[in-house]
Amino acid sequence: MRRFLALWLPFWRTERLQLCQPDHYPPDCPLVVHAPEHNRQTLTAVNPVALAAGLRPGQPLAQARSILPDLLCVEQDTDADDAALHELCCWLLWLSPLPALDAPDGLYSDTTGCAHLYGGEEAMLSLIRTRLSEKGHACSLALSGSAAASRALARSRLDGACVIPPGQQKQALDRLPCSALPIAPETASRLNRLGLTTIGALAALPRAPLAKRFGTELLTCLDEAFGLQVRPLNVVQVRDRISLSRSLVEPIGTAEAIATVIEALVPDACALLSRRGEGARQIDFLCVRVDSTVQAIRVGTSDPTSDMPRLLKDQISRIEPGFGIEAVTISASELIEAGPARPVLSDPEDRLVDTVPATLIDRLINRPGVTSVYQLAPRFSAWPEDGQSRVSPDDMAKPPFAGQMLWARPNILFDLPVRVQVTALLPDGAPRQFVLKRQTHRIAAADGPERLLGEWWQTTENYGATRDYWQVETATGLRLWLFRKGDGSHEWSGSGDWFLQDVF
Repeated sequence: MRRFLALWLPFWRTERLQLCQPDHYPPDCPLVVHAPEHNRQTLTAVNPVALAAGLRPGQPLAQARSILPDLLCVEQDTDADDAALHELCCWLLWLSPLPALDAPDGLYSDTTGCAHLYGGEEAMLSLIRTRLSEKGHACSLALSGSAAASRALARSRLDGACVIPPGQQKQALDRLPCSALPIAPETASRLNRLGLTTIGALAALPRAPLAKRFGTELLTCLDEAFGLQVRPLNVVQVRDRISLSRSLVEPIGTAEAIATVIEALVPDACALLSRRGEGARQIDFLCVRVDSTVQAIRVGTSDPTSDMPRLLKDQISRIEPGFGIEAVTISASELIEAGPARPVLSDPEDRLVDTVPATLIDRLINRPGVTSVYQLAPRFSAWPEDGQSRVSPDDMAKPPFAGQMLWARPNILFDLPVRVQVTALLPDGAPRQFVLKRQTHRIAAADGPERLLGEWWQTTENYGATRDYWQVETATGLRLWLFRKGDGSHEWSGSGDWFLQDVF
């Protein structure tokens, strides 16, 4: 299910000026941007202070000056506004690999499959608003199943965020004004004069008379908003990234064909990275289908690298070729200076230990459906079942306890100790036999006891807790690890029950 985010910056032009020249344009002063229209200067943007004073885009500049004599006026610089919007669109690449422009004051982003990385769609929108607020921009956001619906919802309010569940954009659009659609102001005015004030009322009318009176563009806007028709997004490419594109002679649709294209493109991108002395921590692979829609996959690594063909091939299952893929683009972003090459070790086992973990972690993290990867690290604990802890690969460090145990430890550790019935002499006699699942096992040899004390400094339950461990060998040759709760003399040290902990 595709998901599209629309982002509207209602004060984009004035915010850009105030951020570039805060001394000339204080935030508490009314500021407007104007441009020539029909032989007169017309307002194209206002800041929040001017908006609160009653000024609106589209008003004549002379009228605005009569309302606010101390108004700050700046002529519109379209090139500077577009360049800054393009830069902000490139910044949005942290969210998804498919950000797009919605000039002059909006952005799109195809966030399909990205929401889980930020804790869900609601949390993702909250994070976007927070980061844009830190950059000094006010915004309105909407997320739905079509880009046109998200755009209409985002531009229906100055400051808000809404998430429309899949397939429900029609119900969300019914009450919006027709001016929320990307139609000409003259068309919106004519619809308003006819009493068609909402999108729902417009969609309920027969299509043929609407097309005859207002043209097919109005129907196209309706179909795009309801998700019946798709218009390709104007996806941007970062200028300083490495990007290679190929047009295919015939559309492809099989995993083998896509893998072949990756094998052909990746060496060229790796060669460019090597010549620049850089490594990529993130690579996007974009597939343009014959219906002009884009399928994108993204892989990343913990260390900068110039070789990612295997990581990209692992993601092929996420690509939906549809009726075929006619063009592909591979783009390397987050470029940083590559570190010195790792020394080649003479011992094959040392080389394996040095290189396999990082590569394996990268492949696991980029595998579809995997949300997190942990490593097991030694942890000092009184009880053997608590002797390991989960840590992320970035936090993997030396264990806090590096001392060596005097007694050997088993190879297999049960998740929970298994209770058994043991025959032994009290208080500290060696076990002679035990019963497990109604089967009696006679013990031929035993070594112990190894006494372990509970972590009394952690909880009161562990204060005085004792375990006596025995390494035993049965008459059939099984080598096991048994322990008894308590010292066999004092009730406060344990219940005296026996358990099977491990197998050697």
